[in-house]
Amino acid sequence: MPGTVPLEYLLTAILIGMALLCGVATAGTFTYTIGDRVPLNGTAYATNTMYIFATGPGLDPDGVNPAQMKSPVVSGDPSTFVQVDVTNDRWSYIWNTAHQGFSLREGTYTLYAVSQPVGKNDLPAVYGSIDISLSRNGVSLPATGTITFNTSPSGARVYVDSQSVGATPKSLDTATGPHTLRIESPGYQTILESVTVNGGETTAIEKILVPVTAVITIPVLSPTTQVTITTLPPVPAGITTQTIPLTAGIGIFATSISSLLWCNHRKK
Repeated sequence: MPGTVPLEYLLTAILIGMALLCGVATAGTFTYTIGDRVPLNGTAYATNTMYIFATGPGLDPDGVNPAQMKSPVVSGDPSTFVQVDVTNDRWSYIWNTAHQGFSLREGTYTLYAVSQPVGKNDLPAVYGSIDISLSRNGVSLPATGTITFNTSPSGARVYVDSQSVGATPKSLDTATGPHTLRIESPGYQTILESVTVNGGETTAIEKILVPVTAVITIPVLSPTTQVTITTLPPVPAGITTQTIPLTAGIGIFATSISSLLWCNHRKK
């Protein structure tokens, strides 16, 4: 008895069995020149609408509308996707690479066809996709590039798109397009940087790590009133100061007055 096909595969089977007219297939990747019209078609069951989005060099990693490639798709919002009607279980769409409001980069783009309006980060178990390599001279470009990391001192931990990839020195093959980099080492300042990887090319990241400078905070004391006490030098031993008794002083003063009055009386 032949095996049964799971229901979910019947619902969206062969989402993209893409018969790409005029394309040149190379190891599963179809090559076109920027400016070409890329015809896509496929088969889909139990759905009336297919939602198309694209990823690629310089584009939002969750996907963009292939008719307006500056516009990211939003999961749950059908208006952000290219919507294609399904008729007799068949659908078709032509991707025009010439009119995007800006010049597409050379590199490999992935076109997705999904029966739900969701981006790459929310893809269901069943969907269709195909890689399209765009070039300016008709030569297929690799879908990956290389990043080399070197730091002084070495041994710094490297993160690409928040994923640890090892310590410096390090060489990494990664998908074309934009990536975020983070380089960390204990006692040194963290380095944050963005880089765009081109297909078949090597991007070198050379960094001199800067030590973290310790900041010493000196508390500032509020001014206070200070009282200075000055002591006189001690009096040498054996030297005494004479004190005049109060009564003696009064007696001398009285005698002087009496003598002065007597002299004045005799002159008269």
